Amino acid sequence: MKKLPTFLKFFLINVAAALVLMVGISIYVLYWLDDYTEHGTFIVVPDLHHFTPDEAQALAAHAHLQTQVIDSLYDTNTQPGTVVDQYPAAHTRVKKGHMIHLTTNATNPEKITVPRVQNTAYRQTLQTLEARGFRIGRLEFVPSEFPNLVLGLKHNRQNISDGTLLPKGSVIDIILGNDPEKPFLPIPSVTGKTHKEAVDILRKAYFNIGKTIPDGSIDRKANTAVAIVCQQNPETGFSVRRGSNIDLYITLNPEKIAALDSLTLTEE
Repeated sequence: MKKLPTFLKFFLINVAAALVLMVGISIYVLYWLDDYTEHGTFIVVPDLHHFTPDEAQALAAHAHLQTQVIDSLYDTNTQPGTVVDQYPAAHTRVKKGHMIHLTTNATNPEKITVPRVQNTAYRQTLQTLEARGFRIGRLEFVPSEFPNLVLGLKHNRQNISDGTLLPKGSVIDIILGNDPEKPFLPIPSVTGKTHKEAVDILRKAYFNIGKTIPDGSIDRKANTAVAIVCQQNPETGFSVRRGSNIDLYITLNPEKIAALDSLTLTEE
């Protein structure tokens, strides 16, 4: 059998050695990355809502996580100084040492100036007030030769003027001119919509939100905005006076929501 030339034998030995070295390095790097990133090991993020930042930090530290307060807001329905939102959300799986960003409820509300909206279009006023950080309350209709035009604002049943300082998140009622030629309006359908979407649709259709009635699937008020309207009263198909109350029944029950989807497809 013919022997390989010395230079070729030397070349093949070096190539083989290089391949072995590369494979060895690759295996080492993969094992090191698995160990460094704790591959396959996750921590479930605890629910930090309603805790103070210090309590949330202690709870997170116990789970080998970190916390940082990045924002604050003011909500009269939540205890001041407590966590109202977190990211990542509760029950999310993350790596050890992951940072959880917190939003807390401010102790004292920020003061906001009431904008000038008198004699302004209704929908424009809605956008302006919400952009300033106010919450929309009830619609009040009074006789006027200018239907649906904003005639004034109220807070705690008292008339307020532009330039008034109110806490951010204050509820403001809107006084609108009534339309004597169209006292009755058709009720839009909001079943299948989120509560937030339903409220927006009804307000823009000149109706007030009556009672919001959750079922047993909703355990926190924070879930209300994303809950689905499964029933409304009065139902769509009727015409009632503008400004009438529409009650909303809401749910997060998957079976009820699926039934609503099936009903929608059947109607279509």
